[in-house]
Amino acid sequence: MRRASLTAASLIALTLSLPTKAREEIPAESRFAPFSGVVDTCESPGVLASIQSRFASTERRFWNSNAEIIGFERIQQTGLRQHGIDLIPRRTCEAVAVMGDMKRLKLHYAIIEANGFAGYGNQVTFCLAGYDRNLKNGGDCSRLPGR
Repeated sequence: MRRASLTAASLIALTLSLPTKAREEIPAESRFAPFSGVVDTCESPGVLASIQSRFASTERRFWNSNAEIIGFERIQQTGLRQHGIDLIPRRTCEAVAVMGDMKRLKLHYAIIEANGFAGYGNQVTFCLAGYDRNLKNGGDCSRLPGR
């Protein structure tokens, strides 16, 4: 009797631990207003230039700082559509940003399809370790959207 109840409890625990899908995943490219699924690469010059210009502009405008990114090293993709095929396509990346004072800081960024102004173009969100001044992304970039 004890063995049967132990076996039943084990089966129930195993069943509850298996992943289940709460909804059907329909690829974002198959919707009424579909996404293309084409997201810029991590090394794309346009993406990197956007990060450089937006960072310098924000530092000057809001923080009265001359900090700037002068280059990028060790660029790598950390994820592609990691939240599922039915959500907005995005690519997450990380790199080392070379600063004007030659410091090297960890940079995390996400490229999100059709999330630019009025839904046109890709949007780039980023966080540079040590420069998350208002702690929007957790200070250490651990809460960057898209990660």
